[in-house]
Amino acid sequence: MKKEYFLIICISLLILSYVIDYVSGPVSIPLKNPYLFLNQTVISQVPLTAVGVFSRSLGLVLGIILLLSLINKKFFVKASISFFIGAIFSLFSIQQIATNTRTVTIQWSLSFAFAAMALVLPLFVYLILGFVFPVKKIIIPENSDDQKTSDKIDRSYLFRNLLCLV
Repeated sequence: MKKEYFLIICISLLILSYVIDYVSGPVSIPLKNPYLFLNQTVISQVPLTAVGVFSRSLGLVLGIILLLSLINKKFFVKASISFFIGAIFSLFSIQQIATNTRTVTIQWSLSFAFAAMALVLPLFVYLILGFVFPVKKIIIPENSDDQKTSDKIDRSYLFRNLLCLV
């Protein structure tokens, strides 16, 4: 898919979460930890807010991945940035909920926490690609220009012969 589609999906998810927050109204959820929100009793009390939180989290994760896709072939940099953003999101949400300060709403704090959890998957993907990509360059060396043209000639010759057989 093109990057523009992902941008539209990110913006749509964030707008959806704002609409859901407006419809559901302000909520007060007594939590000691942002991850206690995943308890079924809490989610059953505020199901519409849960949908808003998860859609906002997904929008944040897709937006971060979209921004990281602008960096070409620097997988360890992408993994480091993913780790840093995930750690900051997680620490911020834990501090907001534990100290009961409200710099942002509880919905945003929970969204940051779940976005941090979801950023673990791209982190591992970037780490694996960071280890595999240099090895691929060593195992499969790039062809020189002479080999590329001879490969093209061989392919066109084979293709013509295949057409003659048909």
